[in-house]
Amino acid sequence: MKNDYLASAGQTYVPFQDNIHVDLIPYTPPAKPDPLLPELVLTDEAAEKGLVLPSQKQHFLPGVTAEMMDWFWANMEKCYYLWAPGSHKRFNWIKTPWEYGMEDSVHIIAETTEKGLPVFGGEGVEIHRLHLESFYPFTTALSHVICEGVFNDKGELVDSTIHEWEDTEGGLNHITATVANSRVSCPPGFILRMLAENPDVRIVPNYATSHEDFEASQWPVFLPRLYSLWKDHPDPSQSVRCDLSVTRNAAGKFVYVCQNGPVRI
Repeated sequence: MKNDYLASAGQTYVPFQDNIHVDLIPYTPPAKPDPLLPELVLTDEAAEKGLVLPSQKQHFLPGVTAEMMDWFWANMEKCYYLWAPGSHKRFNWIKTPWEYGMEDSVHIIAETTEKGLPVFGGEGVEIHRLHLESFYPFTTALSHVICEGVFNDKGELVDSTIHEWEDTEGGLNHITATVANSRVSCPPGFILRMLAENPDVRIVPNYATSHEDFEASQWPVFLPRLYSLWKDHPDPSQSVRCDLSVTRNAAGKFVYVCQNGPVRI
Protein backbone atom coordinates (compact mmCIF):
# COMPACT_ATOMS: atom_id res chain seq x y z
CA MET A 1 0.00 0.00 0.00
CA LYS A 2 1.36 3.39 -0.94
CA ASN A 3 1.47 5.98 1.83
CA ASP A 4 1.66 9.06 -0.37
CA TYR A 5 -2.08 9.70 -0.56
CA LEU A 6 -2.92 13.40 -0.49
CA ALA A 7 -6.33 14.13 0.99
CA SER A 8 -7.18 16.72 -1.63
CA ALA A 9 -10.80 15.58 -1.67
CA GLY A 10 -11.13 15.43 2.10
CA GLN A 11 -10.73 12.57 4.54
CA THR A 12 -11.32 8.97 3.53
CA TYR A 13 -10.47 5.51 4.84
CA VAL A 14 -7.06 4.09 3.95
CA PRO A 15 -6.33 1.48 2.64
CA PHE A 16 -9.01 2.02 0.02
CA GLN A 17 -9.31 -1.68 -0.77
CA ASP A 18 -10.78 -2.32 2.70
CA ASN A 19 -13.37 0.44 2.43
CA ILE A 20 -16.14 -1.64 0.89
CA HIS A 21 -18.73 -1.90 3.68
CA VAL A 22 -20.38 1.50 3.26
CA ASP A 23 -23.92 1.80 1.95
CA LEU A 24 -24.44 3.58 -1.34
CA ILE A 25 -27.21 6.14 -1.09
CA PRO A 26 -30.44 5.34 -2.95
CA TYR A 27 -31.01 7.36 -6.12
CA THR A 28 -33.42 7.83 -8.98
CA PRO A 29 -31.86 7.34 -12.42
CA PRO A 30 -31.81 10.63 -14.34
CA ALA A 31 -34.27 11.33 -17.10
CA LYS A 32 -33.15 11.34 -20.72
CA PRO A 33 -33.21 14.37 -23.01
CA ASP A 34 -36.55 14.92 -24.73
CA PRO A 35 -36.19 14.53 -27.63
CA LEU A 36 -33.16 12.24 -27.50
CA LEU A 37 -29.92 13.63 -28.87
CA PRO A 38 -28.38 12.16 -32.04
CA GLU A 39 -26.01 9.35 -31.19
CA LEU A 40 -22.28 9.94 -31.41
CA VAL A 41 -20.45 8.35 -34.34
CA LEU A 42 -16.72 7.61 -34.55
CA THR A 43 -14.74 9.36 -37.26
CA ASP A 44 -13.18 7.24 -40.00
CA GLU A 45 -9.77 8.17 -38.56
CA ALA A 46 -10.73 6.87 -35.11
CA ALA A 47 -12.14 3.64 -36.53
CA GLU A 48 -8.98 3.08 -38.59
CA LYS A 49 -6.96 3.35 -35.37
CA GLY A 50 -8.97 0.48 -33.91
CA LEU A 51 -11.16 2.55 -31.60
CA VAL A 52 -14.60 1.18 -30.78
CA LEU A 53 -17.60 2.68 -28.98
CA PRO A 54 -19.01 0.17 -26.47
CA SER A 55 -21.24 2.61 -24.60
CA GLN A 56 -22.93 6.00 -24.78
CA LYS A 57 -25.61 7.26 -22.39
CA GLN A 58 -27.74 10.37 -22.39
CA HIS A 59 -29.00 12.33 -19.38
CA PHE A 60 -31.06 15.42 -18.68
CA LEU A 61 -29.80 17.26 -15.59
CA PRO A 62 -32.40 19.70 -14.22
CA GLY A 63 -31.11 22.91 -12.68
CA VAL A 64 -27.53 22.37 -13.89
CA THR A 65 -25.89 24.74 -16.37
CA ALA A 66 -22.93 24.34 -18.70
CA GLU A 67 -21.02 26.91 -16.65
CA MET A 68 -21.48 24.79 -13.52
CA MET A 69 -20.34 21.64 -15.30
CA ASP A 70 -17.25 23.35 -16.69
CA TRP A 71 -16.36 24.41 -13.13
CA PHE A 72 -16.95 20.88 -11.80
CA TRP A 73 -14.24 19.29 -13.94
CA ALA A 74 -11.64 21.82 -12.79
CA ASN A 75 -12.60 21.59 -9.10
CA MET A 76 -13.35 17.91 -8.50
CA GLU A 77 -11.47 17.84 -5.19
CA LYS A 78 -14.38 19.82 -3.70
CA CYS A 79 -17.07 17.34 -4.62
CA TYR A 80 -15.79 13.93 -5.73
CA TYR A 81 -17.37 12.15 -2.75
CA LEU A 82 -20.67 13.95 -3.38
CA TRP A 83 -20.69 12.75 -6.99
CA ALA A 84 -21.41 9.12 -6.00
CA PRO A 85 -21.87 8.98 -2.20
CA GLY A 86 -20.66 5.71 -0.72
CA SER A 87 -19.18 4.58 -4.03
CA HIS A 88 -16.24 6.92 -4.52
CA LYS A 89 -13.29 5.95 -2.31
CA ARG A 90 -10.31 8.01 -3.42
CA PHE A 91 -9.55 11.19 -5.31
CA ASN A 92 -6.41 13.24 -5.58
CA TRP A 93 -4.71 15.34 -8.21
CA ILE A 94 -1.35 14.36 -9.66
CA LYS A 95 -1.28 17.41 -11.91
CA THR A 96 -3.74 20.10 -10.85
CA PRO A 97 -5.67 22.22 -13.36
CA TRP A 98 -4.51 25.44 -11.71
CA GLU A 99 -0.85 24.49 -12.20
CA TYR A 100 -0.87 22.55 -15.48
CA GLY A 101 -4.06 23.67 -17.21
CA MET A 102 -7.11 21.56 -17.93
CA GLU A 103 -5.85 19.53 -20.91
CA ASP A 104 -2.71 18.45 -19.05
CA SER A 105 -4.23 17.76 -15.63
CA VAL A 106 -4.13 14.24 -14.16
CA HIS A 107 -5.95 12.70 -11.21
CA ILE A 108 -6.30 9.34 -9.43
CA ILE A 109 -9.59 7.74 -8.43
CA ALA A 110 -10.79 4.51 -6.83
CA GLU A 111 -14.40 3.43 -6.45
CA THR A 112 -16.75 0.53 -6.02
CA THR A 113 -20.03 0.01 -7.82
CA GLU A 114 -21.79 -1.90 -5.04
CA LYS A 115 -21.44 -2.41 -1.29
CA GLY A 116 -19.12 -5.33 -0.58
CA LEU A 117 -17.58 -5.49 -4.05
CA PRO A 118 -13.81 -5.02 -4.44
CA VAL A 119 -12.66 -1.48 -5.07
CA PHE A 120 -12.21 -0.99 -8.80
CA GLY A 121 -8.74 0.31 -9.50
CA GLY A 122 -6.96 -1.13 -6.49
CA GLU A 123 -4.75 1.68 -5.22
CA GLY A 124 -6.12 3.96 -7.89
CA VAL A 125 -6.75 4.58 -11.58
CA GLU A 126 -4.63 7.34 -13.10
CA ILE A 127 -6.81 9.42 -15.41
CA HIS A 128 -5.35 11.89 -17.88
CA ARG A 129 -7.15 14.81 -19.48
CA LEU A 130 -6.64 14.53 -23.22
CA HIS A 131 -6.07 17.18 -25.87
CA LEU A 132 -9.17 17.26 -28.04
CA GLU A 133 -7.36 17.91 -31.30
CA SER A 134 -5.47 14.63 -30.93
CA PHE A 135 -7.93 12.43 -29.07
CA TYR A 136 -11.55 13.53 -29.64
CA PRO A 137 -12.92 10.64 -31.75
CA PHE A 138 -16.42 11.70 -32.90
CA THR A 139 -17.84 13.37 -35.98
CA THR A 140 -20.00 15.75 -33.92
CA ALA A 141 -19.94 17.28 -30.45
CA LEU A 142 -22.23 19.08 -28.06
CA SER A 143 -21.16 22.60 -27.16
CA HIS A 144 -18.94 21.60 -24.18
CA VAL A 145 -16.61 18.58 -23.97
CA ILE A 146 -14.04 16.90 -21.76
CA CYS A 147 -12.05 13.86 -22.87
CA GLU A 148 -10.25 11.70 -20.29
CA GLY A 149 -8.11 8.63 -20.84
CA VAL A 150 -6.25 5.75 -19.22
CA PHE A 151 -2.88 4.60 -20.56
CA ASN A 152 -0.99 1.34 -20.06
CA ASP A 153 2.65 1.08 -18.99
CA LYS A 154 3.70 1.19 -22.67
CA GLY A 155 2.09 4.58 -23.14
CA GLU A 156 -0.78 3.26 -25.25
CA LEU A 157 -4.25 4.72 -24.78
CA VAL A 158 -6.38 1.88 -23.41
CA ASP A 159 -9.71 3.69 -23.25
CA SER A 160 -11.20 7.12 -22.89
CA THR A 161 -14.34 8.54 -21.35
CA ILE A 162 -15.88 11.53 -23.08
CA HIS A 163 -18.41 13.76 -21.38
CA GLU A 164 -20.21 16.42 -23.36
CA TRP A 165 -23.04 18.76 -22.47
CA GLU A 166 -24.98 21.84 -23.48
CA ASP A 167 -27.60 24.10 -21.98
CA THR A 168 -31.24 23.44 -22.69
CA GLU A 169 -34.50 24.67 -21.22
CA GLY A 170 -34.58 23.88 -17.51
CA GLY A 171 -31.16 22.30 -17.28
CA LEU A 172 -28.46 20.48 -19.17
CA ASN A 173 -28.33 17.75 -21.79
CA HIS A 174 -25.39 15.43 -21.16
CA ILE A 175 -23.74 12.46 -22.87
CA THR A 176 -21.12 10.14 -21.42
CA ALA A 177 -19.40 7.81 -23.88
CA THR A 178 -16.71 5.17 -23.50
CA VAL A 179 -14.23 4.59 -26.31
CA ALA A 180 -11.93 1.54 -26.18
CA ASN A 181 -8.75 0.79 -28.10
CA SER A 182 -9.22 -2.67 -29.64
CA ARG A 183 -5.55 -2.85 -30.63
CA VAL A 184 -3.97 -2.15 -27.25
CA SER A 185 -1.17 -4.63 -26.47
CA CYS A 186 -1.78 -4.93 -22.70
CA PRO A 187 -4.14 -3.66 -19.99
CA PRO A 188 -3.28 -0.68 -17.79
CA GLY A 189 -1.05 -1.23 -14.77
CA PHE A 190 -3.84 -1.20 -12.20
CA ILE A 191 -5.58 -4.09 -14.00
CA LEU A 192 -2.35 -6.10 -14.15
CA ARG A 193 -1.84 -5.54 -10.41
CA MET A 194 -5.40 -6.62 -9.62
CA LEU A 195 -4.95 -9.81 -11.68
CA ALA A 196 -1.61 -10.52 -10.02
CA GLU A 197 -3.26 -10.32 -6.60
CA ASN A 198 -6.29 -12.37 -7.64
CA PRO A 199 -6.29 -14.10 -11.06
CA ASP A 200 -10.01 -14.82 -10.63
CA VAL A 201 -11.02 -11.22 -10.01
CA ARG A 202 -14.00 -10.18 -12.11
CA ILE A 203 -13.31 -6.83 -13.73
CA VAL A 204 -16.48 -5.07 -14.86
CA PRO A 205 -16.16 -1.66 -16.54
CA ASN A 206 -18.27 1.17 -15.17
CA TYR A 207 -20.28 1.51 -18.36
CA ALA A 208 -21.55 -2.06 -17.91
CA THR A 209 -23.04 -1.14 -14.51
CA SER A 210 -25.45 1.56 -13.35
CA HIS A 211 -22.56 3.66 -11.99
CA GLU A 212 -22.67 6.33 -14.70
CA ASP A 213 -26.40 6.87 -14.07
CA PHE A 214 -25.67 7.07 -10.33
CA GLU A 215 -23.09 9.79 -10.89
CA ALA A 216 -25.33 11.71 -13.29
CA SER A 217 -28.23 11.58 -10.83
CA GLN A 218 -26.17 13.42 -8.22
CA TRP A 219 -25.08 16.46 -10.25
CA PRO A 220 -28.49 18.17 -9.86
CA VAL A 221 -28.41 17.38 -6.12
CA PHE A 222 -25.11 19.02 -5.17
CA LEU A 223 -23.66 21.01 -8.06
CA PRO A 224 -25.98 24.07 -8.21
CA ARG A 225 -25.62 24.65 -4.47
CA LEU A 226 -21.89 24.03 -4.40
CA TYR A 227 -21.22 26.20 -7.42
CA SER A 228 -23.19 29.07 -5.90
CA LEU A 229 -20.82 29.02 -2.91
CA TRP A 230 -17.67 29.11 -5.04
CA LYS A 231 -18.53 31.08 -8.18
CA ASP A 232 -17.51 34.47 -6.78
CA HIS A 233 -14.49 33.21 -4.85
CA PRO A 234 -11.65 35.67 -5.50
CA ASP A 235 -8.70 33.24 -5.77
CA PRO A 236 -8.60 31.47 -9.17
CA SER A 237 -6.10 28.91 -7.87
CA GLN A 238 -8.67 27.79 -5.26
CA SER A 239 -11.76 27.97 -7.47
CA VAL A 240 -10.40 27.29 -10.94
CA ARG A 241 -12.32 28.89 -13.78
CA CYS A 242 -12.50 27.32 -17.20
CA ASP A 243 -14.59 27.32 -20.34
CA LEU A 244 -14.88 23.89 -21.95
CA SER A 245 -16.87 25.05 -24.98
CA VAL A 246 -15.55 23.73 -28.27
CA THR A 247 -15.29 24.71 -31.91
CA ARG A 248 -13.74 23.27 -35.07
CA ASN A 249 -10.36 24.51 -36.20
CA ALA A 250 -9.24 25.01 -39.80
CA ALA A 251 -8.42 21.30 -40.11
CA GLY A 252 -11.92 20.35 -38.98
CA LYS A 253 -10.74 19.10 -35.56
CA PHE A 254 -12.62 19.95 -32.39
CA VAL A 255 -10.62 22.23 -30.07
CA TYR A 256 -11.40 24.37 -27.04
CA VAL A 257 -12.47 27.94 -27.65
CA CYS A 258 -10.38 29.02 -24.63
CA GLN A 259 -6.89 27.88 -23.63
CA ASN A 260 -7.83 26.91 -20.05
CA GLY A 261 -4.16 27.03 -19.16
CA PRO A 262 -2.39 27.34 -15.80
CA VAL A 263 -3.57 30.03 -13.40
CA ARG A 264 -1.51 33.21 -13.46
CA ILE A 265 -1.95 35.60 -10.55
